[in-house]
Amino acid sequence: MDKSGVTIGEKPVVSMDVVDGKIRLVWKTSHLTRTLDHSIDKCVGCSLCLPCPWEAISLGPVQETASGKIEGAPLVNVDPDLCTYCGLCDSSCVFGAFDATYEGENAVNTYNRIEGTHEIDEEKCAPCLLCAKVCPTGSLDVEVKVGHKKDLVKYSGEEVAKGTIKIDEDKCSYCGLCELLCPEAIKIFWSDSAEPPDFNPAISIRVDEAHCDYCGLCENICPDDAIKVECKESSPRTIAQPKISGQLTHMNETCVKCGLCAEVCPYDALKVTKPFSGEVRIKKLEKCDPTGCNNCFNICPVKAIYPTGTAEKIAILDEHCFYCGACEHSCPYDVLEVHREGYHVDELEQARDWEKARRQFFEAVIGNDPPSSGLFERDISVAPVRSARIPSSGKKEWDSIDGEREDAMKAAQRLKDLLKTDSRLHLQFERNRTDKVIERIRDSQEDPQEK
Repeated sequence: MDKSGVTIGEKPVVSMDVVDGKIRLVWKTSHLTRTLDHSIDKCVGCSLCLPCPWEAISLGPVQETASGKIEGAPLVNVDPDLCTYCGLCDSSCVFGAFDATYEGENAVNTYNRIEGTHEIDEEKCAPCLLCAKVCPTGSLDVEVKVGHKKDLVKYSGEEVAKGTIKIDEDKCSYCGLCELLCPEAIKIFWSDSAEPPDFNPAISIRVDEAHCDYCGLCENICPDDAIKVECKESSPRTIAQPKISGQLTHMNETCVKCGLCAEVCPYDALKVTKPFSGEVRIKKLEKCDPTGCNNCFNICPVKAIYPTGTAEKIAILDEHCFYCGACEHSCPYDVLEVHREGYHVDELEQARDWEKARRQFFEAVIGNDPPSSGLFERDISVAPVRSARIPSSGKKEWDSIDGEREDAMKAAQRLKDLLKTDSRLHLQFERNRTDKVIERIRDSQEDPQEK
C-alpha cells in the first residue's frame, strides 16, 4: 500500500447475492466499489442487454417462463467473472431491470441511456380515468373530481322529467366521467384488464332510465360525443354545468413509453416518444399455433401482440410495440423476428468523454455494426534504415577529477533499481502524474550519504 492508501496489485473481491429480491453483483477494492442489481420481477427476457461487449449476459429460460412451465427464474444470467460493471446493460434496459452504481452513485445520473419520453399537457387533460385504466404497466395514477348531478340540477317543485337517452358504445371510450357525474343512472361494467386490439377498459355501459331526468349534463361532459339526450318535458329546474378537476400522475420509473395512453386519450393530452422504432416480422407463419401456444402473448409487457382468430393467426400493434424482442425469444418455433431501426436517447446535460463509445453499444442494440474507432486505419510506410556499426575506441570519453562520471553512473543504476522495484512509479506514469514521477526520481537520485 502506498501513501495514498491504494494497494498496488490488489485483486478485487467479486461476490453475488440476493438482496430484496434482486440479484446483486459486487466488485470491490479498497479504492472503489461497484454494484450491479438485477431485478428479476422487472426483466421480461428481451434482448436489449445481450450485445454486452464482454459477453457477460446470456438468456435464461424465456420460453419455459412464457409457457408457464417455470416461475420466478431469472430471464437473463449475468456472469460475475466476465462482468466489468460498465453499466451498458443499465443504459439500454427500458424496464429498469438493471441498476448499476459506482460508489453509491446511480449510473442513470452518470451515463446517457436509451429511453423514450412521456409528456402530459395539463391544459388539455380533463382528467378522466381512461389512460390509467389501460396502462399495461400501471404507471399512471389519476384522481378525478366531478360535480355530482344532484348538486347541479335543482328543482323548484316536484321532480318530473320525460325524454330519451342513448349511448353509442362504438364511440364510447369508457373514460368514466359520466358515471362519476351520475352514478345513480349510469353504470359502467369495468373489466379486470384492457385487452388488444381495442383495449376497452370496460365490457359495457348501461343507463337506468328510472333514475335519469334527462338533464343532458352527461352529454355535455362526454368527450366522445357518444351520448345523446333529449328532454321532452320537465318541471321547472336550474342546471349548472359540472366542473372537472383532479391530477394525473406519471411514474417514470415504471413507464416503458409504449404510447398506448396517448392513443386512447380522447383529449389529445398525452405525447409519447417510444424508445425504439422498428418492426416485427412474421417469418414462419405456418409454424405458428396460437391455440396451443401463448408464449408471445404472455411475455409481451405491453400486450402489443394478440391472436386474431383468422387465417392471419396473430397480429402486432405497431402503434405501441417498442420492439424489445421478448416475443422473438419466447417463440419456440422462430416465427417472429424483431428488427430495430432507431433509438431515442435521454441525453445528459453535459456529455462525458466516454459517451462516444457508449453510442457504439447503442448501435449494436439496434443490430448495427459498431462504427470503426478511427485507430490504426492509415497506411504507414517507413523507409528502410541501414544499420551502422560504430567502432568503439575502448577509451573513456568522459572522466573528471571530481568524479562526475562515477556519480552519474551511480544515479543511473539507482534509477534502474527504482524502476524494477517500485510498481507505484509505473502507475503514476499511467495516470500521467508527471510531477510525482519527477519528484520520486529526484528523491532516488540523491546520494544516501547526504540524507
